[in-house]
Amino acid sequence: MSELLVAEEISKVVGWLKKETIVDRVSIRLNAGEIMGFLGPNGAGKTTTMKMLLGLTSITSGSARIFGEPVPAPASRIGVGFLPEAIQHPSHLSVGEYVRFHARLSGLLDYGSEVEEQLRNVEMWDYRDRPLRECSKGMRQRADIARLLLCRARLIFLDEPFSGLDPCGQVMLKELLVSLKEKNISVLVNSHAAGILADVCDSVCMMNHGRIIVSDTLEKLLKTAKTRVVAQFTNASAASDFAAKQSAVAHRMQEPAGIEFLLDDSCGLNELIKAIMGAGGQLETVAPVTLTLDQLFVKVLSGQRPEAAGGKA
Repeated sequence: MSELLVAEEISKVVGWLKKETIVDRVSIRLNAGEIMGFLGPNGAGKTTTMKMLLGLTSITSGSARIFGEPVPAPASRIGVGFLPEAIQHPSHLSVGEYVRFHARLSGLLDYGSEVEEQLRNVEMWDYRDRPLRECSKGMRQRADIARLLLCRARLIFLDEPFSGLDPCGQVMLKELLVSLKEKNISVLVNSHAAGILADVCDSVCMMNHGRIIVSDTLEKLLKTAKTRVVAQFTNASAASDFAAKQSAVAHRMQEPAGIEFLLDDSCGLNELIKAIMGAGGQLETVAPVTLTLDQLFVKVLSGQRPEAAGGKA
């Protein structure tokens, strides 16, 4: 696939007398039709990275190109859409007026049917005449998604797009993201909603303290890392004796006479099963253990190297 966005070790340093590095040598590659998730705690540098790529704040060092054009050249923003986390909405406009206004800004000449289509896509057509000042945060967020889809962007930046959306709105947005991927539109989405990102993203970057600490495809990040084996023995004494002989394998005792083993890829599953059967034990469970994106996120932030991570830390 062709790379629409390439960032090479971009950094952002602020301050005059006392300099502070907000983003530290971040490299990103985003292909056509790919959805990339940006995860990280507050203050990790995700939004600043987005703003540098959009030319909204300067890049201190490093370089970036979008559609082959250097950032922040105006040509690098042609075909790019952006939905920031916080927007000051013109409260005197209705939902429909707001979206039509952005349609005109996008240069659309005959936009009536498209405005209706996008408002229906976000389930806001019935509220088109409602003033924005009377809309909830989630409703305003839906209106913003509708006007963003009108710009016919090939690359879209979303900063916390799930914020304020109710569960139905989150499902709606997930479906829209999948439909964008099917149209070969690329998306870089910054969100704390790891569980939602896991449903739509092709790849994930995790940031902390301005650096990318894990970056890879979702498939590699969440690959099977361990195997869980549970065995039952005739009594607690037999279980305890067998466990003592398997001290090199992570395990814990289960009442009344069971043992749970957790094997990584380097441990011999077949050898353990043979040993259990040879000692008179019975297999109760043999199952792969996979991490969710939420679990991986927590492990990374806690400073533990994730066993399932296929990316570089």
